[in-house]
Amino acid sequence: MKNTFKCSTLLAITFLLAGCSGGKELRRLETSYKVQLEEYAEQYKDGEITKVQHDKKVTLLNSRYGNRRAQMEREIYGDSLDRNRPAPMINQNAATRSRY
Repeated sequence: MKNTFKCSTLLAITFLLAGCSGGKELRRLETSYKVQLEEYAEQYKDGEITKVQHDKKVTLLNSRYGNRRAQMEREIYGDSLDRNRPAPMINQNAATRSRY
C-alpha cells in the first residue's frame, strides 16, 4: 500500500512539474513576442523602418509566434481538445482600462 501511495504521489508531482514548465515556456514565448513587437514599434517611431517594412515584420512575427505557440501547446497538452488550456495573450492594457 505504501509503495502504491509513493508511486502515485511521485507521478502526481511529475505531472505538476511538467505542467508548470510548459506554462513557463509559453510565458517566455509571449514575453519575447511582446519585446519584439515593441522593438518594431520603436524602429517605426524613430523612422528607421517604413510603415510597409513594419507591417511585413509584424505579419511575419505573428505567423511565427502563432505556429510556435500551437506547436508548444500540442507538445504540452497533446492533440486533443482541452478546455483547460491557457487562453491566448490578452491585451492587458485594454482589460484594465476604465470605460468611464
